[in-house]
Amino acid sequence: MMRIKAIISILSLGLACFLPTSLSAEVIPGTDLSIDFHAGHVVGAGRNINMIRVPVTDINTGQTTLWDATFKFSFIPSQGFVFEEISSASPSQPGSIADIVPGLYRTQQGKCLLLEGPTLLNGSRSLYTIRGVQEAGCGTPDSFSAQIISGVANGHPDIGERDIVASLTDNWIYGFMADRASNSSGSTLQPFFQNHLIGIRQSGEQLILGRFSDGGADFKDPVQTLILTKLVQ
Repeated sequence: MMRIKAIISILSLGLACFLPTSLSAEVIPGTDLSIDFHAGHVVGAGRNINMIRVPVTDINTGQTTLWDATFKFSFIPSQGFVFEEISSASPSQPGSIADIVPGLYRTQQGKCLLLEGPTLLNGSRSLYTIRGVQEAGCGTPDSFSAQIISGVANGHPDIGERDIVASLTDNWIYGFMADRASNSSGSTLQPFFQNHLIGIRQSGEQLILGRFSDGGADFKDPVQTLILTKLVQ
């Protein structure tokens, strides 16, 4: 792990200088490892550049490990952007933000939900919000409002104190309902109540939305699952 951190540190110098790079993986001289920043996910926050799920591959075995790294920069008027440090470098956590595609999604009943984000919270977690909206091609807007935070359930800042957390799998990214959904009769969103535990995961152009609460109880498996389709904006 220390070896990979050192390699990422060396490569960050090129990033800091904004040098043009190849759009394919590159073998690091003197090592058996290749790194492909282009295949990662870039999130900017303040003076940090966060590289999420960067593939680091052993060229002998073909084994690939995904890494997250945060690069901090300063700015000197006479020089421009100056690399300061790598503030974090660690293997990617399950449920990475790179798996989630923000945008406008529609339920099978025609209700539209807007998934917005990510907003970086720290080196391994980011915040998304989901809310009902009125857009062309959508039905009557819904009052659905929720927030999702990436990363594993254990230690999750919003749901980490719930008893069910120890039983939740890494197949979902979890959050909670900030406001109850519409009370309109027959809406598939109607059972989503305030403070309900929810989860999302991406499958191509579809967003899967799961409800893990029913009444006052939480469950390790979703009690309701909706499939939302991404709309072209």
